[in-house]
Amino acid sequence: MWVKKEFNFFLESLYMACKNMRDRHYFQLPVAGKEDPIFRERVYCYELYHQLRKILGDNYRYKLDGEVDKNGHPIIRLELGAKKPDFIVHKPGTMIDNLVVIEVKPVNADIGRIKEDMETLKGFIEKADYHYGILLIYGDGKKKLPKRIVKEYHDFLEKYEIVRNRVYLIWHGGPGKRPKIIHK
Repeated sequence: MWVKKEFNFFLESLYMACKNMRDRHYFQLPVAGKEDPIFRERVYCYELYHQLRKILGDNYRYKLDGEVDKNGHPIIRLELGAKKPDFIVHKPGTMIDNLVVIEVKPVNADIGRIKEDMETLKGFIEKADYHYGILLIYGDGKKKLPKRIVKEYHDFLEKYEIVRNRVYLIWHGGPGKRPKIIHK
């Protein structure tokens, strides 16, 4: 199936882009006057976007866009409300053949925000014809993703048949590390 092949190509590109993020400050930003650095999702996302664009280039059959405000979109606004996913990989100007929608959260994110992002992924698959969704969790540097996130993800898959095998939980543990698919 060509869609799966395209998605696998995108995943490999995502893995390479993540591995190219070697500077720790993209994961946790040092702040003047504070002892400990803090997670800043936008800093991480902007660098990930930059790395992905370098790998995908201009001839990739889809376009990578970041934080596209869908509030003004005539179809999505009616179906999903005001949504602004972190990344979309799509063919602008059409509602067919949209490849993947991505939501990003730091490893310390509130579980309510993670649930909200999973619902956004489901909505884009159900209502906006995206083939896949990715919940990308970044940070921590340990060997395992926190159990609370994995549990919520598994509960989500159990609750919604449509997302099984279409929403991936991916963990990018730290600078220069290859992300891991936690569950397909």
